Amino acid sequence: MPLKANKGFYLAQSVADKFGISKKTLLGWEKDGKISKPPKDWRGWRMYSESHIEQIRRVIEDKRRKLS
Repeated sequence: MPLKANKGFYLAQSVADKFGISKKTLLGWEKDGKISKPPKDWRGWRMYSESHIEQIRRVIEDKRRKLS
């Protein structure tokens, strides 16, 4: 499980590491609308919630199904 940054949110690199994807891929999915844009903290760092984690899980599952 990625490290929680604060108040139940996860940092982008932690989320990418958890799913074995690059941070660039994660940000690309956000840009393409595959996952919703997370809020940012005072530094401008993305803060992913459990809802975002579930969205990412679904994107990965969909990609696996398409490859099968």
